[in-house]
Amino acid sequence: MATPSNPLSSAEIYWNVAAETYEEDFSGTIVGKIRRSVVQQALARSFQPGRRVLEINCGTGIDAVFLARRGVHVVACDLSPRMIELARALAAKEDVSPSPDFRVLATEHVSTLVAEAAFDGAFSNFSGLNCVEDLHQVADDLGRLLEPNARLILCMMGRFVPLEILWFLAHGRLRRAFYRLRSPRTHYAGTTGIVIKRPTVKQIERQIQPAFRLVGWKGIGIVVPPSYAEPFATRFPRFLHFLAAVDRRIGSLPLFRNMADCVLLELERTLVAPRK
Repeated sequence: MATPSNPLSSAEIYWNVAAETYEEDFSGTIVGKIRRSVVQQALARSFQPGRRVLEINCGTGIDAVFLARRGVHVVACDLSPRMIELARALAAKEDVSPSPDFRVLATEHVSTLVAEAAFDGAFSNFSGLNCVEDLHQVADDLGRLLEPNARLILCMMGRFVPLEILWFLAHGRLRRAFYRLRSPRTHYAGTTGIVIKRPTVKQIERQIQPAFRLVGWKGIGIVVPPSYAEPFATRFPRFLHFLAAVDRRIGSLPLFRNMADCVLLELERTLVAPRK
């Protein structure tokens, strides 16, 4: 099932370009693996073997393959044909069963899946939903696809990250230090840009209603540096793993979770019908 792409949208071009270095820039880094492990623990708790789960913004398919290894049936979508190509290659290489059903489909078009069987849950990892124009509409669309009381797991960018501010100030990059506070902002891959929004958790909670309610949330990357600090991570791996342990300890504490690079939200499908 494909999103109309003639010509390619700027978002498709952006993510097709980003796909070529995604492993090098994030997924394959020590920091990226540490952060992903936190999300995958939440996915493993939420989605049991035999369940049918939807992933939006699936990227190169790492999380879909992770769940497939655990016996979860995953329909995984991304608007980037190149991301889906890489995801299918990963699934074939890992030879997982049941193999994820990868589809080229933008998040804004997930409502086209309504004719299929309802899903037992859904998730979006690492900030894909920071790139959508209307989060409220996406929540309504997902509400039509999920069974009542189904779980929705979202990992989105944080708004206020003191560690990042200190990092860039220490490197003399004043404008970059406070760029998250100037949301939304345009980010570029090559010459193509997309707009990225960074809503607060309170704003996200309002936008996902009435289809979903917030059950709980935590911060990821409070003291663990972002992936662009990979040289630091490779130089001091034992210290990085110590920071990761601290991150897990304080990630759910109200004061600290508001300072995280990413927020991990656990939502539940309500019994309220989404908007028509």
